[in-house]
Amino acid sequence: MNALSVERTDAGDLDVVVRGTGEGNVLGGAFWTELADFTGSLTEERGCVFLRGAGDLFSRGLDLRWYLTRLRRAARRGDTTETLSSDIRRLQRAITGVASCARPVVAIIDGECTGAAFELVSACDVRFATERAWFSMPEAELGVVADLGGLQRLPRLAGEGVVRELALGGGRFEAARALRAGLVNDVADSMAGARDAAHRFADLVRAKPPSVLAEVKRVLDHPHGPALTAGLDRVATWNSEHAPAHLASAMTERIEAVR
Repeated sequence: MNALSVERTDAGDLDVVVRGTGEGNVLGGAFWTELADFTGSLTEERGCVFLRGAGDLFSRGLDLRWYLTRLRRAARRGDTTETLSSDIRRLQRAITGVASCARPVVAIIDGECTGAAFELVSACDVRFATERAWFSMPEAELGVVADLGGLQRLPRLAGEGVVRELALGGGRFEAARALRAGLVNDVADSMAGARDAAHRFADLVRAKPPSVLAEVKRVLDHPHGPALTAGLDRVATWNSEHAPAHLASAMTERIEAVR
């Protein structure tokens, strides 16, 4: 793996590092393929999956350079709407694989965690952050609706009011406010502290039968399944129909703005 690295700890947990496909651990095509392959390979074993970013941040979200290239190729072929629809659904499935995999998934978040990365950690079972962590949903600035499950999963953590503030305003939530809102389970003063909290949680998890934990996850998710599926389908359809006219130019402006 290149965009993800996976190591098994002595205790049997899996330490997964998001390296992404560019600066800021951005999430491009290779990442999404590797993520889906990884979660699809997981079975009911003892231990947790730890998901963290390389370096001093979690991820800046979708790799816009990667996706801008895809949009331009699709425009030349004349199938932008179809490409968007297919790509959105593929990325949705990759994140759903995190939520539905057999083992508990613990996000350990330091620094920036925005856009697609924020939607990714919303699919994890537990989230520990550092005081440096911060979160935002900037998708509306690109003229699209957040489409990878954040709008469906985050209200279960923090309530609709908080998520509406994030999704409509695109503002930034620092770690302390994220904790108060319920977006994260706890905040530590350093990455070492956040990892210690994750390992303490994993010690508790390993004392339970893996099959029971997998069923706990399924039972917790079951009541929300139909609404989640309908929401993901709706936003994939809306974005693929409404975004093609302006998305490439919006992505280009965003890339130039962060140079």
